[in-house]
Amino acid sequence: MNADEYEVDGSLRIPRVLCDENAFFRYRPHLSTREQLCWALRTETILRLAKIKGRLGVLSEKSSEDEEEDYIYSRVLKSKYLLDLYPEENNEKQPKSDTSARGHDEYDFSCKAHSQLSFVDVGIDDNFDGLTRIQIEKKKKAGKKRPYYSYNAGEEEELACGSDSDDNEGNENDKKAANRKKQTDMKRIIPPTLLHFRIVLEAYTGYNLGTRSTSASCYNSPDTSIPRSAIMGGAVVAALTSFQDEVVVQAFASCGIFTERGELIDGDIYSEKKQALIKKLHTHFLYLSQQHRSVYSKGDTDIFLQASPLTQALMNIFEGHGISDDQINLIGSYIGNSGRNSICAGDFERYAEIVMGKNGKIKAPDETLFAFAASKHASSFILGTDGEDDAWNQTNFDEVTWPRTSQFIQLDIKADLLGELFDFDQSIAACAFDGVSVRVAPRAALSLMTNANFVTPFCLEEHRNKQRVVKYSQRGFKPFLVDPYDGRQTQNVACDAVIARKPFLPRGNCRYQSGRQQTWSGEDWDEVLGTQERKMNEGEERMLCCHRLNGDRDLRGRRTKYLGDTRSLYEPGDLDQDAGGATYMHTMKLFERSPGDAIDFFSRRFRWSAEDMILVKEVDPYLRMACQKCKQDYNLIRVVMAKYPDLLKEYDLNDDILHGQFAYSSSNCSSFEPSFYSGGVFNSTHVRNRARRALKIYAMLQSQSVFELSAYVTKHGSAEGYKKRFVFHCGDYAESDLISTLRKAQRTVLQEPARPPIGLNPERFVEKCGQCQSWLVGNIYGSKDCKSCNDLPKS
Repeated sequence: MNADEYEVDGSLRIPRVLCDENAFFRYRPHLSTREQLCWALRTETILRLAKIKGRLGVLSEKSSEDEEEDYIYSRVLKSKYLLDLYPEENNEKQPKSDTSARGHDEYDFSCKAHSQLSFVDVGIDDNFDGLTRIQIEKKKKAGKKRPYYSYNAGEEEELACGSDSDDNEGNENDKKAANRKKQTDMKRIIPPTLLHFRIVLEAYTGYNLGTRSTSASCYNSPDTSIPRSAIMGGAVVAALTSFQDEVVVQAFASCGIFTERGELIDGDIYSEKKQALIKKLHTHFLYLSQQHRSVYSKGDTDIFLQASPLTQALMNIFEGHGISDDQINLIGSYIGNSGRNSICAGDFERYAEIVMGKNGKIKAPDETLFAFAASKHASSFILGTDGEDDAWNQTNFDEVTWPRTSQFIQLDIKADLLGELFDFDQSIAACAFDGVSVRVAPRAALSLMTNANFVTPFCLEEHRNKQRVVKYSQRGFKPFLVDPYDGRQTQNVACDAVIARKPFLPRGNCRYQSGRQQTWSGEDWDEVLGTQERKMNEGEERMLCCHRLNGDRDLRGRRTKYLGDTRSLYEPGDLDQDAGGATYMHTMKLFERSPGDAIDFFSRRFRWSAEDMILVKEVDPYLRMACQKCKQDYNLIRVVMAKYPDLLKEYDLNDDILHGQFAYSSSNCSSFEPSFYSGGVFNSTHVRNRARRALKIYAMLQSQSVFELSAYVTKHGSAEGYKKRFVFHCGDYAESDLISTLRKAQRTVLQEPARPPIGLNPERFVEKCGQCQSWLVGNIYGSKDCKSCNDLPKS
C-alpha cells in the first residue's frame, strides 16, 4: 500500500476511500483494530448524514468513480457498505433452479462462510491499543430472600412491559457460559454455511419466516404492498456466534443430516432429522437452568419493518411534486394517530396477517395464547398459557416449540433497513438477516473477529444504553469506548468509562431487622401468619377486601360482588388456589405501610359504599386479604410512587429520557429494579413450564399502565396532557390478535418517541451545533467547535 492512499490523523492512518466490503478486506492486513474501527465509523457517519440530506444522493468528496450511484430505497440490505457473510460468488447452484424447501436448503448449503472472516489473535491486548476499556462494577449481592410459602408461591412478578434489553444483570451461569464460549475451538468464527445459520436462527426464534423472494416469505414477498423486513441485533448475533458454543457444535456433529462426504442426506429422513436438530437446539436456547446453557437464553427477537415498495413509490411521488413533510404529516393525520407513518398502517396490518394471522408463520401451541402490546412505532408479543386444560403439565413441555418473545419495530416511512442497521449503537449488534443473506456493518465484523464490543461515548449518555453494554459483556464481548475522530496515541474520551451499579429502592412488601422479616409496622412476619392460622383454626375465614367483597366472608365461596372497573381482567369464581382458581391472595398486614392504609386505598379506588366499609371493618385485620392485581396497584401507588422523585434523582434522569421509557420490574421480593425498556411483562425467560397465564399478563399490563399514569401525575401535579405510551388488546383476551392491537394503537393518541425516528437518528454518533444546527462531523467527542459559526463575522 502506498502512503498517499492514507489520510494521517495524529497517530491514525485512515484510508482515503470509504469503507466498503472490498476495501475492508483489502486494507485489513495494514491497519490496526483501532484504525479499522475509526475508518468504519467515519464511513457510517458520512452515509448516515448523506441519507438524511437526500436518501444518500451525494456521498462525499471521498467517493470514487466506481461508487454506487444514488442509494436505491427499495434495495433493502443489498449495499456495498455492508459485508455479506455468505456471498453467492463461487456457488455452483442457482437460487431459483429448485423452489422446493429441499432446493432452498441445498442452495443455502452451497453458500459458504466468507473465507476472509477470521479471528484476530484473540487475547492479545495490543489489538486494542489506544482504545478505552469500559469498566463494569460488579453487582452487589442481593439481600436475604423471603422464605417460600406454599400459599402464595409465585407471588412476586415483574410489573412492567418490555423486552430483551431488560435482562437481569449477571449471574454465575452467565459467567460460566461466557467462559465456555471463550474456551471452545475459536477457528470457526461463524456457522460454516448459510443453511447452518438458518437452522440455528429458527431454533433460537422458535419460528421460520420463510426464505428468499417467494410468496411464502415474510422478508421479501413479491407482493409490493407487503413491508420489507429483517431480523437484526441479538437474535442474529446468537446464530452467528453459535459455533463457539460446544453444545451447538456437538448437536450438528451428531444430527445425521450430512453424509460422510459432507453433503446433505437424501430422502424424507432428511426433513425428520433436520426438525429433530432444530428442536434440540431450540430447547438449548430456551432454558436457563440446564448444565450447558446458552448465553442467549434471555434474549428476544427484533424484527424491523420497512414500508412496502408500493408505499415507497407513493412517497417518491409526493417528494417529486414538492409535497412537504408537514403536508405528508397532515395526510397521515386523516388516517390515524401515527403521523406520516399512518400512511403505511395498512402495510403493517397485511404483514401482521401473514406472520401472525390464522394461517400465519408464528403459531401458538395448544393450550397457549399470545399477548400483544403496541406503542407508537413498535408492537410486542409474548406467549402465555390459557390455564384451562389439565393436559398442560410438565410431561409435555420439552415437546413444545415455544415462539420466542419478539418485537416488530415499524421504521419511519422515510427510513429504511440500511439506515436502521447503521443506527445500532452496539457494534456487535449491527447484524441483519433479510431472508436472503446475512449482512453486517464493518464494525460488527470487527466485533466478531475480536470478541469485543465497541461503542462511541454517546452511547454512555443514557443509562438504558449502558444496560446493553452490560448484556453483551455477559455474552463474552469485551466492551471498549472508541472516539473515531480522536487521533491521539491514546484517546482521551470526555466521559466516564465506568458503568456503575445503582442501588435499588425498597419495595414495601416487607423489611428486614436482624435477619428477620417484619411488616412496615414492625410486626414479625411469621407471627402475623401464625396468628392468622390460629384464627382460621378457630373457625374464622379470610376475606378478600379489595376489588371483590364476598358476602359470606369465605374465600372458597362463589358469591362475589364486583366493584370498580377492573373486573374484565378476572374470571368469575377464580378466587384462590384452593378453589381451583388462579388468583393469589395476600395478607394486607404483610404489605400495607401502616395499619388500615390498604383499606383506605381500596375504599377510594373502588368507591366503597358505607355498607361496604362496615362489612370490611368487621373483618379481623389478620384475615383481610387482597388479590395479586390489587396488591400490585397498592404497591405502585402508595409505596413506589412515594419514592419516585428520589429514584429520578438517583439515576440522573431528565424529562426527555424519562418520557415513556422508565418502568419497573421486581427483581426480588424486597426491591424494585429500574427497567428502561419496560421489561417485566415481555420477559423471554418465561417459557414452557415457567410461562405465565395470558390472563395474568394482561393484568400486569394494566398495572404498568396505572404506574405510568401515576408517574406522570407525580411529576406534573395532574393528568392533564397525559398520553399513554402503549396499548394492549384485552376484552375477551382469548381472541386478542396483533391486528386488533395495531388498530387500537392507531385510534389512540400515544406518546411521541423522545428521539428522532429509528433509521434517521445519527445522534448516537455525532453532535449538532447548538447555534446553526449543522452536524459537527470530525469533532472529538465533547467539542462544540463549529467551523460554520466560527467563520461568521463577529458583531
